[in-house]
Amino acid sequence: MQKIILGILCMIAMVVFPLQASAEGSVPYDTETLSADGSQIKTQTAYKPLGQLLPDEEMTNPEDIFIDSKGLIYIADSGTKKIIVANEDNEVVEEVGKGVLKDPTGVYVDEHGDIYVADYEKEKIFRFSPDGKLEKTIGKPKSPLFGSKSSFKPQKVGVDRRGNIYIISEGSTNGIIQLSGTGTFLGYYGVNNTEVSFKSVLENLLTTEGQKAKMFRKTPPAPGNIAIDQQGLIYSVTQGTKNEVIKKLNVAGQNMLPDDISDESSMEDVTVDQNGNIFAVSSKAKIYEFDSFGNLLFVFGGEDDGSNRLGLFKQPSGIAVDNLGRLYIADKERGMIQVFDTTSFTNKVHEGIALYKDGLYVKSQKYWKEVLQLNSSFGLAHTAMGKAYYKQQDYPSALDEFEFANDIQGYSDAYWEIRHEWMQKNLGTVLLLILGFIIIYYVLKYLDKKKKVLAVPRAKWNKVKKVRLIKELFFLFSFFKKPVDSFYYLKRKKYASILSASILYLVLIIEYLVSRFQTGLIFSSIGQQDVSLFGELLKLIIPLALFIIINYLVSTINDGEGRLKDIYIGTIYALAPYIVFILPITFLTNILTLNEAFIYIFSIRIVYAWCLVILFIMVMEIHNYVFSETVRNFLFTIFGMVIMILVVFIVFVLVDQVYDFVYSVIKEAVLRV
Repeated sequence: MQKIILGILCMIAMVVFPLQASAEGSVPYDTETLSADGSQIKTQTAYKPLGQLLPDEEMTNPEDIFIDSKGLIYIADSGTKKIIVANEDNEVVEEVGKGVLKDPTGVYVDEHGDIYVADYEKEKIFRFSPDGKLEKTIGKPKSPLFGSKSSFKPQKVGVDRRGNIYIISEGSTNGIIQLSGTGTFLGYYGVNNTEVSFKSVLENLLTTEGQKAKMFRKTPPAPGNIAIDQQGLIYSVTQGTKNEVIKKLNVAGQNMLPDDISDESSMEDVTVDQNGNIFAVSSKAKIYEFDSFGNLLFVFGGEDDGSNRLGLFKQPSGIAVDNLGRLYIADKERGMIQVFDTTSFTNKVHEGIALYKDGLYVKSQKYWKEVLQLNSSFGLAHTAMGKAYYKQQDYPSALDEFEFANDIQGYSDAYWEIRHEWMQKNLGTVLLLILGFIIIYYVLKYLDKKKKVLAVPRAKWNKVKKVRLIKELFFLFSFFKKPVDSFYYLKRKKYASILSASILYLVLIIEYLVSRFQTGLIFSSIGQQDVSLFGELLKLIIPLALFIIINYLVSTINDGEGRLKDIYIGTIYALAPYIVFILPITFLTNILTLNEAFIYIFSIRIVYAWCLVILFIMVMEIHNYVFSETVRNFLFTIFGMVIMILVVFIVFVLVDQVYDFVYSVIKEAVLRV
């Protein structure tokens, strides 16, 4: 009987929830989002494939797709040399440009319904009326500012509210071409930046102006596509770069999105929905969704493996979104338009984002709670929850959410409020404790002066300080006042030994690890990602070992008097400021906020500079150099360290290649046998 009831319940579930099961359980691709630590993780299906737009319509090479405010869908098909206009009911309502267009690669419809088409082969922009009649043809600008030798090969087109036309032209490294409605050249807009590499920096430093003029100058990449949102803001995508691949341009042509919004260098098209969410499609068959601030929401899709399944692409060429949030993806090679609809999970994310964007953090909270119930690692949800708690003055909860989301600014603001509240409650007690310690100190000092109450502890402490090892360890503090004399005593009078130096090296390693792992979240460079303890050790040990060895070798060649033992001991004593002050500074990072960041930055820089000065004095005194010889020794030491790292890297690569070769030979031999 129980099996019969269970079977009936399963049949009811399959009938009631067929779409959810098929849509979110059988899509041929994974969906990813950003976790709190910035890594991409799998999440629930964000968009499910609904089917194909106009399956019975002849469509050869859909190059671009656009959806107007009325919901009409415009497809630029270079194969059939026309613009196909369809409605939401999957019906063709109009065909535009037959007999006029030769290679339509871009289409845009303005708020009046006029249709603009970029024709690559004819090198013109065509404007058609809403009923498909040709009204205007715009060719290459004749303005001398445009340049007579500049090519005009329009690929994509957009029009703003003022009627200005924005054209993506092939190879236009000067940026987006901006024309007036009559075709007058207005200038270039949104030019991309040239990426700065280590090689280019070296070339700028080491070459003269004449040499620079003869060298090939690297030009910025040309924009590849364009979109315009309801507010008139212009978006562009660029291929062949990992810097500013998607840009949201203001009136001045400046990018309003993060430069590192994505490392995908093959973005084909971009579009924006009515809430400002940004969608992009890459030639690698991936669809990206970002919120209006550039935070990654979803990545999904995949390359067609020959199965011709919905949701997979061969050569995606365009993307558009309608007022219902459905996505339309043009696949040039397959000659089709695929349609995707949002899932319930995505609807919750969008509802939360819409309120979050408007600053309604508390109202958005219920949606983010539902999102976190489905995916507890959804990074943006934790940031939004943190702001909601902050708005409600629940600062401890806000602090936890911001910490999970790795939101440094939010964490700092919440912590400042918690600290302020604690100080209001406990400031009197803290001041009384400080006053009490001061009174106790002076009372003991007075009693010791009159009755020698501290004579016995002082005698025992002086006895301890006379122990050779303890004396050598405390010799570290003399380098703060008289570093030159201290290095003289270290070298000539043997005030330190290998044992004391080794103990200090161990202390240095422990303090370094403590500082790395216990620095407050606001100032930590580690973040929430997995960190290797062994890797952190190597970051400290390898530079120290290289400095000691290379400095000894360089000094030996340059008549330095210091022995390897002297350099080993002197190096750790030169790091006295770091050994003494790094733990207090690490403690400070856990009670400071971004408002007091200058205290941490100034302190750590002073410590590093102090160590560098003492290290310089160490080299000069240990090797008995003059100033110029010390500078030269330092430079050669750094150069030698770099060379040594490069040699080790090359050897590692060669060994790895030899290993792969031997392994492949053995594997081949085993297979043949």
